[in-house]
Amino acid sequence: MTEQQRRQLVIVACWWAGILFALLWFQFPYVRGLFQQPPPFIYSLYALAVAYVALRTAFVFALPYIAHRTPHLAPVWLTSDQWLILADMLMLSFGVRFTGGIQSDLYLAFFVPIVACGLAYRVRFTLLIAFAAAVLHLAATWHDRFEPHYWEYVATRTFFFAIVGWLVSFIARSEEGRRQRENVLRQELAIAEERARIARELHDSAGNALVAAIQHAQLCQHLLSQSPEQARQQLSEHITALRHALDEMRELVFHLRPVSLSPDEFVNALKQFIARFSQRTGIQVNLQLDDLTISSPAMSIALMRLVQEALTNAVKHGKATAVEVTLKREGKNLVGIIRDNGVGFEPEQTSTGLGLQTMRERVAAFGGSLEIRSAPQQGTTVEFTLPL
Repeated sequence: MTEQQRRQLVIVACWWAGILFALLWFQFPYVRGLFQQPPPFIYSLYALAVAYVALRTAFVFALPYIAHRTPHLAPVWLTSDQWLILADMLMLSFGVRFTGGIQSDLYLAFFVPIVACGLAYRVRFTLLIAFAAAVLHLAATWHDRFEPHYWEYVATRTFFFAIVGWLVSFIARSEEGRRQRENVLRQELAIAEERARIARELHDSAGNALVAAIQHAQLCQHLLSQSPEQARQQLSEHITALRHALDEMRELVFHLRPVSLSPDEFVNALKQFIARFSQRTGIQVNLQLDDLTISSPAMSIALMRLVQEALTNAVKHGKATAVEVTLKREGKNLVGIIRDNGVGFEPEQTSTGLGLQTMRERVAAFGGSLEIRSAPQQGTTVEFTLPL
């Protein structure tokens, strides 16, 4: 969905909400008594408004097709949402003119496009629409300018047009800013967690391997003069341990590389990781991928880590010999399924162990869900859903 379509949908949603409110509002006898026109005329006007909004809604969904069929009119279609707002208010001004002028309560409908613009556009454009509403309202009621309190009505309504537009736009932009700040904090949290994980792995794997290497070297130094054969055996074990430490360091360096947002590059990075995992562990991993579009660097990292943690559990705890990894798109969600043929476990007894709590926290940070299905001797299935 394009940004223009999103704005148009916000506008027509506001119109439908306004029409529903007007229908409920007109059911009160006091309100019907305020109108100078007979009820049949009011209901005819209401039916006309419903038909107009229905056409507006149909146009929103037909706009991509129309724009594709008439590329020479692309500049017109790109600004059509703004022109249609002015058309909305022009229709309202005619309604005010023929339903009582300055005494018509239909002026309240001007708040619908003003509120819609406040939700969909910036403050400047919203205030411009509020000013246009004031001008059209003035033109529609100009014939009543000699009535008592006319200018007080006009000034008061103009003030409320502007203040409501500004308030709605301010609140909408504040909410947008809050969401952006949350995204930034979420990314920073993901980076901090990744640094902590790397620090733990450096300490637990490479650090321990280097300490052991120093001890082996000291032992070999001591044995060289007394037992050369035993020294050669210790050196052989020492070389094996160092190679293992080197593999782990390469694995860490691989994970330190930033994950690109490009679908092709992300998929390539995931394939490289799985190939290295299979080579290192001897486990067959079958990868099935749909076309993926990752929405943020934080989600890219989280997705890679979810797969990594599930595969690590499959080899360390599940004793699996084969794993199937599926990443697919379902509607507006990304669904991941990691299924192994390992020994399985009782999910109720291991609800927070095996890194499962970390996986749940990663998924929850993006408003997703995670499900673990397993049983003894029946393998394990990890399924998660992330909103795109």
